[in-house]
Amino acid sequence: MGTVNISWKTLEEKGTIRKLNGGNLAPPIAGEMAGRNIRKSFKDLNLAFARLHDAPLENANCPMVDIHCIFPFFHLDVNDPRNYHFKHTDDYIHNCIVDAQTPVFYRLGESIDHTVNKYFIEPPADVDKWIEVASNIIRHYTEGLWNGYHYDIKYWEIWNEPECGGNTRLDPNAKNLMWLGDLDSFFDFFAKVIKELKNRFPHLKFGGPAHCGWSDARGGVFLEKCAEAKLPLDFYSYHCYFNNPFEWITETPKMVRDKLDSLGYAGTEIHLNEWHYFPGDWHRLRNDTVYKQNMYNNEMKGLDSAAALVAVMTLWQDTPLDYGAYYTCTTTAWGCYVSGSSSVTPSYNGLKAYGDIVRYPVRTVCSCDGEKMTVLSGRDEEKNHALLIAGFSTGDVCCEITPDRQIPEGKCKVYLLDENHNLSEALQAEINGDKIRFENKSNSFVALVKLNN
Repeated sequence: MGTVNISWKTLEEKGTIRKLNGGNLAPPIAGEMAGRNIRKSFKDLNLAFARLHDAPLENANCPMVDIHCIFPFFHLDVNDPRNYHFKHTDDYIHNCIVDAQTPVFYRLGESIDHTVNKYFIEPPADVDKWIEVASNIIRHYTEGLWNGYHYDIKYWEIWNEPECGGNTRLDPNAKNLMWLGDLDSFFDFFAKVIKELKNRFPHLKFGGPAHCGWSDARGGVFLEKCAEAKLPLDFYSYHCYFNNPFEWITETPKMVRDKLDSLGYAGTEIHLNEWHYFPGDWHRLRNDTVYKQNMYNNEMKGLDSAAALVAVMTLWQDTPLDYGAYYTCTTTAWGCYVSGSSSVTPSYNGLKAYGDIVRYPVRTVCSCDGEKMTVLSGRDEEKNHALLIAGFSTGDVCCEITPDRQIPEGKCKVYLLDENHNLSEALQAEINGDKIRFENKSNSFVALVKLNN
């Protein structure tokens, strides 16, 4: 077992720990026990926000969030409140903002459509009317329209993954899953919507389009068209599913920033608002039931995933990324709970560990000589300290931490997430006056060290 040395300079400041830990979805309103039982644990994640995309997929028989769910009969009068269905979305957002005390990021558009015959992802026949519907949704949740609310929902995203293709390996004639028109028609739609919504609600932030991934041929060309059309782009969003936290997912924010800056969008935020550890094969995931269950229940929610997501959010601290949003932070197959239940997984505990470190917002200096490891440390207002460690596929290691101060007896605890601990206190950790030492015997692990004043 090798030893990894970690230097912890609690007295040397290094800016602020940024709350990059957004998530997708809120505690469900369908599945009564799961929905009620995760509200507290969801709140404990201390998320930056919850992005409301794919909400109907987790809430069976609940028309919610999506444009067609709230305004189901598009031929009706857009100014008559009787033609809108807000009840399910009202309860869903209440779950998030009030019960879980988590801000909402609202996606205006439709959920992904995995049906053979697509029903709700056609380009809107009347874009002006679509804008009126979207405007009334915004007013209902931020201005109290029609017995509505005055929630502080700052971010409004226009559509999601317009280029998302169907599984052509299984069906050569498979249709797209999010937009049935071509990308030129999508850009025309996006441009008209964002101009008008920003004009109507200048105090809110609008952006998109939540591309499936980043490339210059995809996102770059889209941003060039935005600049040419002089669109008021408050944020640009894209997605990334990855198998190595030290590569593409932490490299792309700088690429996006460089592109935005070159086009005059220096103030435009970067949101990577769908991401997840995925070490598998997409084709097998969609077509091999046994493989799918193992991926969903083990690989994508296990210790490797937990360590990877902590490593990613740690590495993002030193990139231009403004927000990330993990997909998902609820009970879905991609979620951080056991599917459909309130039982948490290692991924949940990894997210919770990061949710804890941002409670120590004054970033302090720390370093580590271990490969495939990240460290992040901070201090709170009461001058308590915390150190977050992630080891991704390191195998057995011994961590030896040297802080720049004496450790008062009883003031330091190590919380470990490995094969034997669920982010629980590592009682076997050795803590003396000037050293903290503990062993990990899992392939991957997360550790949170708290040093109280």
